[in-house]
Amino acid sequence: MELGEKIRQARLEAGLSQRVLCGNTITRNMLSQIENGVAKPSMATLQYLASRLGKPVGYFLEEQTVLSPNPDVMAQARNAYAKKDYRAVMTHLAEYQSPDPLFDAEKDFLAALASLALAEEVADQDPRWAEFLLDRINRSSIYYNESMEQKRKLLLRRCWKVLEQHYRAQEDYKQAYLYACKLRT
Repeated sequence: MELGEKIRQARLEAGLSQRVLCGNTITRNMLSQIENGVAKPSMATLQYLASRLGKPVGYFLEEQTVLSPNPDVMAQARNAYAKKDYRAVMTHLAEYQSPDPLFDAEKDFLAALASLALAEEVADQDPRWAEFLLDRINRSSIYYNESMEQKRKLLLRRCWKVLEQHYRAQEDYKQAYLYACKLRT
């Protein structure tokens, strides 16, 4: 995106007219020329426009600006994770809009960490849900590592053991056998 386009987009996002953005510092005609790529602003003009738009000058000078619909979702998810509220992490991440090259890898990592922690919390009381959480982890994520995979496998085995015992107690030997077979793999 060209410099003028970035300025116009930032102005529109801020809900400002050209006249309001210009103030008494530059003319509306000059701003129109800048936005249309006919003229290039001086550094002083660019600094003025950036400050009025609430953006750093670098925002307009970067080659490619990646806009994301997810910064608030990720901030809320990170905050919930810091508080060890793993259910809230999953709730916030459910609002995540994919694809998002800015946050996809971090989102997958945070979801994996929260899923592992939450599955560990509920493995004995609700092993089916824990198994569901563990199966949903994106294991192809760039931050997913061997220690996370080992923990996932141990938790799955724990869930399967609880489920096998549950089905044996209910005399549902077919289901018990299926989980016993999973434990042998």
